[in-house]
Order: sequence, then C-alpha cells, then structure tokens
Amino acid sequence: MNASIVCYNKRFYHEDEVPIRFNNRAFKFGDSFFETIRCNGNEALHFNLHYKRMIKALMSLKMEIASLPPQHELEHLISSLLKQNKCFGASRVRIEVLRSGMGLYTPETNSVDFVIECSKLVSTNYELNKKGLLLGDFTEVKKGYNPISFFKSGNALPYILASFEKVNSNVDDCFIYNNEGKIIEAISSNLFWIKDGVFYTPSVFAGCVGGIMRQVLIQIIKSSKWPNVIEVSGVQKEELVNVEEMFLCNAIQGIQWIVGYNDKRYFNQMTRQLQQLLNEFTYESI
Repeated sequence: MNASIVCYNKRFYHEDEVPIRFNNRAFKFGDSFFETIRCNGNEALHFNLHYKRMIKALMSLKMEIASLPPQHELEHLISSLLKQNKCFGASRVRIEVLRSGMGLYTPETNSVDFVIECSKLVSTNYELNKKGLLLGDFTEVKKGYNPISFFKSGNALPYILASFEKVNSNVDDCFIYNNEGKIIEAISSNLFWIKDGVFYTPSVFAGCVGGIMRQVLIQIIKSSKWPNVIEVSGVQKEELVNVEEMFLCNAIQGIQWIVGYNDKRYFNQMTRQLQQLLNEFTYESI
C-alpha cells in the first residue's frame, strides 16, 4: 500500500498513528478476514457483492454484524479515504475486519474493529495481460470446503507457501488443490477454462474462495450469447490437456489469460471477448 492515510473504526489517521494494540486478535490468533476491492474514482466497484460476502464472513466467524457499518456508510468511508489520499483514478482498497477485545481462544466480545487502506492502480479499465501466464502446481497444502473457505481469512499461510513454490518453479502462478486432488483455484485468483465453447469453473463447494469477479463473470456469461457456465467439483490436471482456453480472475486485475501449463499451450479468443464484456458491464453503468 502506498497511501499515507487510513481509516480505523470510522476515524482517519496517518498510517503510523493507527491505534491498534500489538496484542489484537488478528495478530495473536488470525481472528480476522479481509476484503479487497477495486475502485474507479471514488466509487467501489461491485461493492454490493463485496458487502454481502463480508456479512456472510461475519456470520461464519460468529462476529457481530451490527458492529460493522452498514453498506452505504462503509462506501462513504471508502470514498472519503480515496479523496484524502488523492486516489482519483483506479485504486485498490483493502478492508481488514478483526474481532475486538482480548481473550484466548474464547473471545471476550464478538464486536469488530476495521481498517481501510488504499493504493493507486495504473490502469483505469481492466486490462488483459499481453503475455499469457505460465502455471505450475502447489500440492503441499490442500484445501477443503468448510464454512470459512469461501472468504479471505487472516490465515493466508497456504497461499504464502504457494507463492514460494511459484518463485522456485519460475512460473507466474500456481494451482491450488483440494482434498480430493482436484485443482480449484490459483494463489489469489479463481479459475475458469473453456472446452468445446463452454465455460467451466470450480464450485465454491470444491473449497475455492467465492471470488467477487468470479460471480461477476458468471453473471456476464449467463446473459451472453455463449452456452451457460458450468460449475464443477474442481478439475484433474490431466483434464486440462483437452481444453482450449484457461484464465484466472480476481477483483483487482479482472481477467488474466493462461498461455501454458506443463507442456500444453492455450489460446485466448473467447477470453478476450469476455474481457471486453467485463469492461462494458462494469464501467458503462457508472
């Protein structure tokens, strides 16, 4: 993050003066979750979907929903923060939500504190990568479906370890597997692939994060000229030899196409068309 002002519990501070105690529950127990949002000007894109996921995360973690500002107020805080940091173009916002108070594994309270921070992005629109991504595998830690697998918790250790594997393998990203031995996502993105002109993506019940961009793209595909998108229980690595296109997606970058996985190389014709529809869907409504 490159901005100097952050919002903590509705008040604004210089980043060096935020009054968070060293023994907060996010630090001691990972008792937190976060949401990453792309903004255009002072507007948080697809914020209704982000807010719904935050409410579901609060419910799953037994946190007090009423202690988080309502959607319109949280949007206003984001807008104010962007203005104070002179983020007038595209920007990235991160909201960290942590359980308040002390306690050991049993919390003293279920109310929450929150921190909002932001940084500037280069491109106003979503841009498809010119050079396709090369993908590898991370199999050391596998994921499973559970009540907290759909959001981004304060424990990101599997993704951190996967990032080490990415660097060591000299690839752009790594596939994450579930307990059934199927590919379900990448380090910070959801996965789609195209076979015989049909879109496929792992279901959240396979253990992947319920990504906001994933939801947006499913909506776009269902309303387009293409056949329906099919949600599956992950994919065996051997099956990806027979697909025509693959891409990753997340709320910040939009769509990033994959050119290679092992010895297979992929195209991006339908992916480029979907990228155009994504920008039209997102920005024409602003």
